[in-house]
Amino acid sequence: MRKRGVVLACLFTIFSYLLIEGCTEPEDLIAPTHFTQVPRVLSLQGNIIFTPSGKRQLLITWEFDTLSANIRSWDITRSISDTSIVNFVPLEIIRKPASGFPSYSDTSASFQSAFMTTDSLDVYYRVIPNGIINNFVGQPSNVLHMIVRRN
Repeated sequence: MRKRGVVLACLFTIFSYLLIEGCTEPEDLIAPTHFTQVPRVLSLQGNIIFTPSGKRQLLITWEFDTLSANIRSWDITRSISDTSIVNFVPLEIIRKPASGFPSYSDTSASFQSAFMTTDSLDVYYRVIPNGIINNFVGQPSNVLHMIVRRN
């Protein structure tokens, strides 16, 4: 019986403290510093062209701040018919070019008319920059949406 009284006194003290003191005000999240250290992906664009052999090619191009030395590569990710982030599949790592701006060429079999089961295909790309300093990962690009139509 005495243990029960001690437990009830402890619980009363804890609840009284929480009732009077309560919780502190919520604090803002700390902005991730690695996003500002790696140059962002700028002007993400896509174009659908045909190779000389007649194969459909999705050409992805983007720009970056060339004055920043903290860029090593970009991860290209793709999702077909779904924009949820978990469905983006890594495709390739594109190294920083010696001159000019980077690009990625996608000639997947699923884009060719012979393999398409619907009249169009929604393809989504995202580019994620990787820095040299501290191996930081930069802020992912906006999602590029391309519609591939069956011929």
